[in-house]
Amino acid sequence: MARFSLYLVCGLVLGAVLVNAISQDPGYLLVTWGDWQVETSVWLALSAVTFSLVVLWFILRVLRTTLRVPRALRSWLGIRSARGAQRRADKGFAAFFEGHWDVAEKALKKGGAPDEQTLLHPLYAALAATRRGESARALALLEQAETEGSAPASLITLARAECHLKAGATDAAERSLDQLSASERKTPRAKALRAEVAHRRRDWQQLIELLADVRRAGTAPDEQIDVWERESWIALLSEADDAASTAVSVWKRAPEALKAPGQPLWLALLQILQQGAQADALQKVLQERLQQHCESVTIDAMNGLSDKQLLKMKKALQRWRDEDSEGGCHAALARIARIEGDAETEAALWGEAHARHPSASHAAGWADCLRHQGKESEASALEAKALAALR
Repeated sequence: MARFSLYLVCGLVLGAVLVNAISQDPGYLLVTWGDWQVETSVWLALSAVTFSLVVLWFILRVLRTTLRVPRALRSWLGIRSARGAQRRADKGFAAFFEGHWDVAEKALKKGGAPDEQTLLHPLYAALAATRRGESARALALLEQAETEGSAPASLITLARAECHLKAGATDAAERSLDQLSASERKTPRAKALRAEVAHRRRDWQQLIELLADVRRAGTAPDEQIDVWERESWIALLSEADDAASTAVSVWKRAPEALKAPGQPLWLALLQILQQGAQADALQKVLQERLQQHCESVTIDAMNGLSDKQLLKMKKALQRWRDEDSEGGCHAALARIARIEGDAETEAALWGEAHARHPSASHAAGWADCLRHQGKESEASALEAKALAALR
C-alpha cells in the first residue's frame, strides 16, 4: 500500500510538471512529404505516437491470442486423451490383479497414443491372455510389441518364457531364457522361471541351486518353494540308489530345516539304507541322529540292526528315557537288556514302555519277556488285559 501511494504521488508530480511545461511552450512540429504536410505541437505529436503504439500493442495481443487457440485446443484434447489412457490403464491393471484377464487384456491393449502408452501395457496384455489360457494370442501380442519396439527386449523375453511355461512348452521356455544376457539371467524373475524349467526337467541339482535365490527374492510362494525343495532332496537321495556313502553325503548337505523331526527326508534316507542292506551305514546315521532327536521312525529302524550293532546304541538311547513319551526308547532298551541277559531290567523296561504309551506292540513285547522267564500265566493275563483295553 505504501509503495502504491509513492507511485501515485510521483505520477501526480510528473503530470503536473508536464502540464506546466506544455502550457508554457507546447513546441512546434512540421512534417512534410511531397505536397503533403502536417503541422502540430510537439506534445500532441508525442501523444499521437504513444496512442498508435498502444493500439499496435493491442492488435498484436489479439492476434497472438487468436493464434494460440489451436495450440490450446490441441493441448486440452491431449490432456483429455492422456486422462482417458490413464483411466484405461488403471482399469486394466485393476482387472489384471483381480483376475479378470479378458477385461485386463482389452484395456491394456487399447492403451492410448503411442507417446502416451506405458511400456508395460503390451506385456500385461500378453500376460492377461496367458492367464486366460490363450497362449497363441499372448505370443502374438508379444511379437507385435517386439516389432514395434514398445517394450524392452528382455521383458518381452521373460513374458514369452512365462507364456511357454503356462502352455506346457518347456523346451520353448528354456530357449527363450537362453536368449537373455548374463546380467539379465540374474534377475529374480529370470531365476524363478529357470527354477520352474528345472523342476519340469527334474534337474534337481540345478533347482536346489536356484531355490535359495528365489526364496530370497520372494518371486514364488514359500509353500511352493518348500514343496520343491523337499521334493528335490528326496529325489537326490533316491538317485543315490544303493550307494550308502552317496545317500549319506546328500543327507548331510541338505538344509537343516529338512532334517527336523517329522520331515520326510529322514524317512527317505532310512528306507534307502534299509533296502540296500547297508546295516553299518544305518547304525552310524541312527547313532548320529540320536544325538539330536529321538523319533518313532528312528526306533523302528533299529529293527534292521544286528545284536552287536544294537548294543552300540544303548548309551545314545539312555539319554532320551525321560523324554520318551511314546515308550519307543524304553522298548529298544528292553530289547538290548534281552541281548545282555538282564531279564529283570527287560521286564521293567517293557512295563515302563507300556505305561507311557499302551499299545499292542508294547504289550506283546512285555508278554514275550514274561514267557521268556517262564511266567506263562502272567503273560496271558497281560495280553488279555491289553486286548480289552485296546478295544
